[in-house]
Amino acid sequence: MRQADRNARTKQNIKQSFIKLIENKGFSNITVSDITRDAAVSRGTFYVHYTDKYELLTKIEDELIMNITAALKNNLKEPLSNDYNADRSGATYRVFSQALEYVDSERATMHALFSANGDSQFFSQVKTVVDNLFTTQLSKNNGYFVNDIPIDYTKEIAINSILNIVRHWLDKRNPESPDELANILMRSRFMSPHDLIAFN
Repeated sequence: MRQADRNARTKQNIKQSFIKLIENKGFSNITVSDITRDAAVSRGTFYVHYTDKYELLTKIEDELIMNITAALKNNLKEPLSNDYNADRSGATYRVFSQALEYVDSERATMHALFSANGDSQFFSQVKTVVDNLFTTQLSKNNGYFVNDIPIDYTKEIAINSILNIVRHWLDKRNPESPDELANILMRSRFMSPHDLIAFN
């Protein structure tokens, strides 16, 4: 096996052990010894790749943010057709679906970092990425956030609702597929709160 392949496998083993330990012990309670013991690697091997557990966390989070950003950008950059109303639905679904496919492939990692045992700042980092990308794209398509209520509250409602639904999905024992959740998110974007409640 080539050295590059051995390094990749070692880093993957360290990551898997780290994520498992976050779920079980919480990030603040983990030591490098815990990680190396669970991953069956020496401390020396760990330090070849990472300075400490904080650098390991940062590298994992940076990779997640980079790939989530790429998944969103690749779909947001596609121009809308002349039939805006019809295309808006398709574009929204496409953005959600592709991003959720990636999130699902990193489900264990995302769940651990979003959990109470994970990194409380990570949710905010993802939220900032989504906020910046959607605000930019909205402007490109001559859209804007309405100011019926202060803009900061409007954005909190729009963006937090998406991310909290995704976090709920990550918590589920028997989650929907990424495509199914994309449909739920897409439909929810065109429903107001009073559409979700009915009385006999």
